[in-house]
Amino acid sequence: MKRRIFIEKYSEILGVPVICINNGKNIGYIKDILFCLFEKKVLAFLIELKGCHICKKIIFIEDVINIGIDAVVISSDSSLKNIKQLKNNEKFKQTGKVIGLKVYTKKGQDLGIIKDVLFDSKTSKIDGVQVSDGLINDILKGRNIVPLFGKVEFGSENILIDKEAVEEIIDTQKGMKHFFNE
Repeated sequence: MKRRIFIEKYSEILGVPVICINNGKNIGYIKDILFCLFEKKVLAFLIELKGCHICKKIIFIEDVINIGIDAVVISSDSSLKNIKQLKNNEKFKQTGKVIGLKVYTKKGQDLGIIKDVLFDSKTSKIDGVQVSDGLINDILKGRNIVPLFGKVEFGSENILIDKEAVEEIIDTQKGMKHFFNE
């Protein structure tokens, strides 16, 4: 039996419907993901309710039963929380955006800008980031994946990574250069 890997990508979760397991109802769609930068993990999903573009609610990652290819499954719509009521919650004071942050090594090397986030849906930990070092390089070489292990420091504008993570950068080889070398 093949073991399922629970790594999800930020870009693939956006727009996915949220389904309640107790009634089969589609309650809305994933609008965004809230990350806790201090703990380096997914905190919650921002939900755009079906038919209501003004009302936004959240579902904490702990309330998600499963993240599938085509839907996020929750137990009931009682898992939905009003985002306005949670603004003063201590957890939300540590949230921030990951997409768009610059990635630097601790030696000062610029690796690029984060374009996607890979996270483990079972532990909610951020496992890695997909980095762009410019449009031309993205087209020619593809984007690299930087695994986030070892000492990683998240700031409001940058991420600093250890030499250990730099050595493990995954070359996705999805650029035109790889295509023509085939």
